[in-house]
Amino acid sequence: MVKLFIKLTISGILVALVLYKINLHNLANMMGKIGVLEFLGLSCLYIFAQLISSLRWSMVISSLEEKTSPIYLFKLYLMGMFANLFLPSTIGGDTIKGYIISKTIGVRKAVSSIFLERYNGLLVLLLLSLVSSLLFFKLFGIKIVSLIVGINIFSLLAIYSLKFVKYEKVRDFYTDIATFHKSRKFYTVTALSFLVQTINILMYFFVALKLNFHANIAFYFAFIPIITLISFLPISFNGIGVREFSFVYFFKFAGLSSTQAVTLSLAVFFVVVFTSLLGGVFYINNERIVEEAKRFRKRT
Repeated sequence: MVKLFIKLTISGILVALVLYKINLHNLANMMGKIGVLEFLGLSCLYIFAQLISSLRWSMVISSLEEKTSPIYLFKLYLMGMFANLFLPSTIGGDTIKGYIISKTIGVRKAVSSIFLERYNGLLVLLLLSLVSSLLFFKLFGIKIVSLIVGINIFSLLAIYSLKFVKYEKVRDFYTDIATFHKSRKFYTVTALSFLVQTINILMYFFVALKLNFHANIAFYFAFIPIITLISFLPISFNGIGVREFSFVYFFKFAGLSSTQAVTLSLAVFFVVVFTSLLGGVFYINNERIVEEAKRFRKRT
């Protein structure tokens, strides 16, 4: 309860700071410019990204010498997204996914598969951000490029440090990473991660185009990955406040006002919430879905 209170407090403070910086009337007008068709189009694009993510997850599981249906994993993805709506952490849905899939492939491989998929997606996010900032160095300047490079180095060192942790379960994760890198599936999974992360970034860019925000696309490829990474930090309630404050901070370097930056954040956030609600249907029927997955494994 203490941790939850701290997270809620941090989210509340950051939301208050963001509200202080923006014009609510302008925010409402901007959000109103996103029509129903555009909203549904973004939702379909996001669902498509989750389908690709499910295929990617199935390949990770295959590299661990297990088999499961990508459609089953897609349902788990939506269930995890639905759970995230009510859990205090942005990775809370992974816990739900891990618990359910452990019923078919075991706890160790369930945890490892989720960890490896997240790890691969993280590497791709960092690489997209790094490449964008370096290719357009003059656009960003030394301050931003140094920040992005620093975050990349810190993240990679954090992952490599798992090799030296004595706790057996943590070292098992590092062993799984090494095994995964040697797998034939690694390059295909990485290619799918590039596609998924590119779609996620372009969703923000499409919103910006609709609202006539004038910022080079390089800013989106550089900043969205970093903001996503920061939002994963377990310091707020489901990333609320941290995400919006990060948008305001980073996109001021792209020439966007605080109100425009928050509009970007909220537009895609509402798309995620809308599509996540679809997971509630599968969440209610999760036992039947697990039985279907078990029958699939027996057939294969």
